[in-house]
Amino acid sequence: MKKTGKKYASSRRRVVVEPARKKASDPGVGHFPGKVAAATALRCLITRAGVLTRPGGKPLSEAMVFGISGGIGAGVFAFHYAKEAISSFFVAGRHLWHDDLAYLKAAASRFGVKITITESGGAQTAERQLRDALAKTQPVIAWVDRASMPYSGAPGSLEGGGYHVVTVYGLYDKLGTVLIGDLARNPFEISQADFRKARARIKKQKNRLLYLDRPGGKFDLSKAVAQGLRACRGALLSSKGPRKMPNFTLEAFRTWGERIHGSKAKDGWAKIFPVGPMLWDGLTSIHDFIEHYGTGGGLCRPLFAEFCEEASKALGNARLRRLGKRYADLGRLWSDLANAALTDDVPLFRRAKELLARNASGARGEPPSKDERREIWEQLHDLRQEAARRFPLPEKQAEEFRADLQRRILAIHEKEVSAAKEMRKVVG
Repeated sequence: MKKTGKKYASSRRRVVVEPARKKASDPGVGHFPGKVAAATALRCLITRAGVLTRPGGKPLSEAMVFGISGGIGAGVFAFHYAKEAISSFFVAGRHLWHDDLAYLKAAASRFGVKITITESGGAQTAERQLRDALAKTQPVIAWVDRASMPYSGAPGSLEGGGYHVVTVYGLYDKLGTVLIGDLARNPFEISQADFRKARARIKKQKNRLLYLDRPGGKFDLSKAVAQGLRACRGALLSSKGPRKMPNFTLEAFRTWGERIHGSKAKDGWAKIFPVGPMLWDGLTSIHDFIEHYGTGGGLCRPLFAEFCEEASKALGNARLRRLGKRYADLGRLWSDLANAALTDDVPLFRRAKELLARNASGARGEPPSKDERREIWEQLHDLRQEAARRFPLPEKQAEEFRADLQRRILAIHEKEVSAAKEMRKVVG
């Protein structure tokens, strides 16, 4: 109480839970901060299982886990609801971004570990499954509704809009809390009631849990790197498979570039993101999804470049180093695109970019303040209202603005295709 100035109940809670927090934060146990949620959660689990290959028996880096898990991906979707006058835009950059379950299953096999998955439509069964899983092994990966997590501070209208995975370390019934790890530096507590709500919010996820059952075999770094790269390359360049849609390949970037300016297609940006609040939503989404929405910046390309560099050193493969340089350059181009979408030259855009950065910064540092997040969401809403009243770009300037974004996107697409084809020379 003396140190923090907080009241007795709050201070006692920190003292009581601190031993568990320290234990979960110990790298030897397996909690890590991160950039990409599913890769970070998997890293926590495999480290606890003893998958250690760096010199001195150190845990695998996030970049290495990310690359072996399939690395980067591609995805673009734009939706328009004419009656409601709403348009939304989404761009993704992680392998199998649309299916964390398939992502984690495939990745676990490359690390030589066996996993158990539980699901339940009932709250009581789901609770029992969580307790049983924690009694068998720690930690456990849980699927939750991102906006329902209390620290998100997101408005209620966003609840049910998208799931997220977190790592669960323990339940503390006397305190009524659950200790979880997200992307933050340390694990932190939320109430068990809030956690149950977030788990159950998206019905199709069925309160899903995933945990390691037992080691499955010897981990072969060279083989795992090759498997990860092949999976990455195949998903980027081929529309074959369960989805069979170009929206899930690099072709999506070319289509997006063509639609954003000068297109007469029904989903051209001039039609579904006209000047006003809908264009505001499109531009802020470009920036947020490239730089902050579980990518680590640059649409995951810088993290993939780190993987290539690290794997190159570990395996003595110079081609991997050259590939890494290409993706480091692509990461910079993606970030340049994100910053161009919310250029500092327009004060309203600059303010939105600052708020989006603040909203994301807590994930990589200390647990974010719910009140601060809520305030950020409110300020972003106010900026959108201002853009609706008077958009900062007149129609002609907005057209030139979209033309500039088009040039950037099409140039990125060309370099993305070239880099993906280069992977063939690395792994065959």
